[in-house]
Amino acid sequence: MKHFFTLLLLLVATCFVSAQVDAKLNAGSAITGGINLSAEFPVGQQMGIAIGAAYSSLGLLINEEDDYRYRNLRLIPEVRYYFNPREGFDRFYVGGYGKLGQLTGINRDTDASVDATRAALGIMTGHKWVSPSGFLFDLNFGVGRAATFGGNDNDAEYAAAIGALTAIDLRLGIIVGWRFGGGKD
Repeated sequence: MKHFFTLLLLLVATCFVSAQVDAKLNAGSAITGGINLSAEFPVGQQMGIAIGAAYSSLGLLINEEDDYRYRNLRLIPEVRYYFNPREGFDRFYVGGYGKLGQLTGINRDTDASVDATRAALGIMTGHKWVSPSGFLFDLNFGVGRAATFGGNDNDAEYAAAIGALTAIDLRLGIIVGWRFGGGKD
């Protein structure tokens, strides 16, 4: 957890280094009990790159015997191409994303836990609106492929906890934030 907050501090510090940066919070994650913060930087007139950090804790009942709580700490890089932007990097976009996370599955009945690394690559699309004051609102959707590494598939606890996770990575972003710096690139 200490590393997570250090990363968040670094993300906030980068807001003051670039001439223009969008600092964002995924409100959709906050509603479900997670936190997802990111910063996006322009690369040219129609492209942006972002780096995000997220933490989530989610309960999942797999069957009558297996009730798991999953904790996931992850880094999320993105690249976005904006079609016909107005003010810097905004409006309709398509892009790609990655996720690299440390995942822990804890059986709520036995307290047995397993750890794994989960990675995903995917494509996304969305629309970002930026007001003249700098407030931004972004809706996006993405789908990708995920894989989990670092455990023993022969271990029954690992197979039950990690085997229950799907290889499909879905994402839905309901994002609010603020643009620091101004104007077009």
